[in-house]
Amino acid sequence: MSWTSVIFNPQGVTSVYGGEVPPLSGVRVREIRLLEDGPALVLRFDLSTFPERAPEKWVAQGFNTVQLEIMFSGLRSLSVEGFGVEVVADVVLSGGDGVSVVVTSPVTQVRAVAQTAFLSRVSAYQDAFTD
Repeated sequence: MSWTSVIFNPQGVTSVYGGEVPPLSGVRVREIRLLEDGPALVLRFDLSTFPERAPEKWVAQGFNTVQLEIMFSGLRSLSVEGFGVEVVADVVLSGGDGVSVVVTSPVTQVRAVAQTAFLSRVSAYQDAFTD
C-alpha cells in the first residue's frame, strides 16, 4: 500500500510522477510547522527523486527537486525529539484511526497522529546541490 492511500488528495503528486509515486525515504525536511487552526501540523520536504517525465515547465526552468507540503489536521498527538540542519529522514504515513506520521533521522524523530492528512502543495525548484 502506497503512502498516498492515506491522504485525501494525492492527485498532484501522482500526476507529476505518472502514477508511480516515489517512496518517502531519504527526504530532506525543510519545515515542521504547527498551526492552531485544526490544530494542524505541516510537514514540508524535498523528495529524493525527480520524476522521469517532469512537467515541461519544470524542465524548461531547470528544476531538479520536487517539494511536497502535507498538512495533518485535527492533530491528536505530537512528539518531537531533536532537530538540526540538513535533516535527511524517512517518513512513514499509515492509516487506521486517523493518520499517523513518523519522521526518523539520525538527528530528529517526529511522531504525530491526526484526524486527516492532505497534500497542500506540490512544487519544484532548482537545488544547486542536487546532482
